Amino acid sequence: MVVPRSPARWALILLVTGLVGIAAAIALWWPGAPAGTRPASATVVEPASCGSADAYDRVEFELDGEVRTARLDGCGHQENEVVDIVLPADTGGEFTVQAAASAPAGMPLEIRLAATLLCLSGLAGGLYAHLLTRRSQPTAAVVAA
Repeated sequence: MVVPRSPARWALILLVTGLVGIAAAIALWWPGAPAGTRPASATVVEPASCGSADAYDRVEFELDGEVRTARLDGCGHQENEVVDIVLPADTGGEFTVQAAASAPAGMPLEIRLAATLLCLSGLAGGLYAHLLTRRSQPTAAVVAA
């Protein structure tokens, strides 16, 4: 004899499924810094006009106690202007820095949305499989004499 599932058990199953879905969505949508980057402040030492295709301002900043210069992926700043920048992971040799305001804040929206929808479809599939494997209470067969 199969014991029917109580409403409290169904509520628990739905609650756990919902909480796992919410946790997955929060984990995927939580903003994070791009891997291998670090913020810094820099001073523009050589501004560039934005009229040419190869217009990069030159900035000076301190890295590990040493004053370094690099190209800023931008133009039109004033000389001696302080700019917040993001340093790349590899700071050896010549490199280009980005303004902190224009640096990406984490995973692109398309990847986050796709991962969230994948998690939710997996949860929905799991719940559907759970519903399919559920045994209904056997009905009494009427025997005609």
